[in-house]
Amino acid sequence: MPSYEYRTVEVDSSVMVAGLGGNVDPPVGRLNELGADGWDVVAPITDKRGATVSLLLQREA
Repeated sequence: MPSYEYRTVEVDSSVMVAGLGGNVDPPVGRLNELGADGWDVVAPITDKRGATVSLLLQREA
């Protein structure tokens, strides 16, 4: 059975409303760098209001 390691990447919650007229770019460059190192985004982490504050990443250890 494979084992995994996990990490989080903080994001600006206003990224989630950028399509509604906001001017914020998602952290695509950073996610591309992490993806090249084998990391996959597996889930958003939200605050009590439901705003995404970080992303949970995993890769096989």
